[in-house]
Amino acid sequence: MTSDLLLLIFRVLIFPGFLFLLSLTLFCDWFERKIMARMQNRMGPTYTGPFGILQPLADYVKLLTKEDITPRRVGGVIFAVTPVVSFALFMLSAFYLPIDGLNVFHNVGFEGDLILVLSLITLAHFTLFLSGWSSANPYSALGATRILVQFLGYDIPLIMLAAGSALMTGSLSLREIAAKQSVPLAILMPWAFVPFLLVLQAELEEDPFDIPHAETEIVAGYETEFAGRKYAFIRLSKDLQVVFGAALASNLFLGGPYGPLLFGPPAFWFTFWFVLKVLIVIFVMELIEAICARLRIDHVVKANWSLMFPVAVLSLALTVIAVPWLRGATWIELLEAR
Repeated sequence: MTSDLLLLIFRVLIFPGFLFLLSLTLFCDWFERKIMARMQNRMGPTYTGPFGILQPLADYVKLLTKEDITPRRVGGVIFAVTPVVSFALFMLSAFYLPIDGLNVFHNVGFEGDLILVLSLITLAHFTLFLSGWSSANPYSALGATRILVQFLGYDIPLIMLAAGSALMTGSLSLREIAAKQSVPLAILMPWAFVPFLLVLQAELEEDPFDIPHAETEIVAGYETEFAGRKYAFIRLSKDLQVVFGAALASNLFLGGPYGPLLFGPPAFWFTFWFVLKVLIVIFVMELIEAICARLRIDHVVKANWSLMFPVAVLSLALTVIAVPWLRGATWIELLEAR
């Protein structure tokens, strides 16, 4: 019992838990900034650490040491705790992903953990809304309102598109969905994978969907009043959300941590494929961000209800139709054998 408890503590706090995910978040932040800089003919982070790789860590250390200013007439406790709560919810959601073949809790999860994770993400979005709504600033309140309009609206097609992977594999378990992809569902179901990436772009507040903090319109939106440690946790929440979103996409459509196992322990290769696929998804999202300009709020709403929602419905219907045929194909036989 003692060894099991120590193993659980190690997995939760160090690998593949908090410390690993935090390090991966900082690395992906550097990766995003480098990719975006190269696409815009800039250098990006350069001086802090080799190739500037320690720049995200330096930024957060600087924020954590700055004065933590709390404006007057803010929402008191809500204003103070929402940055930490949102970060905790995103981190907890990531704990259920099969990073090294198992989730952070050292088990295979349970049938339905996909629903739990999607619910936690919706709750995390609501805490981001509360962070802006509790601020004594009209720009923050407007940015918070845009969170509800955008995030909770795009949650609907996101869930429907994720349900396509669950239907195709016959499971609501994150690990089972990833493990049953001898052929990635991104190849078998491009009608679900491509819209999922576009909806994920909106969920992650990336261009052209970054209207909740549009600096040219509402200063910085729901983030405007935050400083010091609170702002550090707000930024950590957003960066961790990007990593989680990319990991969820890779799990649902690219096989997650599963891939060829060469020499050495399988856990190493599971982690390797997990990180590699996360970086691939982030690269694609950064490419979309680099070539797109910000949409107006009315365009974002119209794109959701007039385009993405019908596309998600059609995608789910096409998946239902395609499942019986694909289950008779060779790839299903490979899945059953696996």
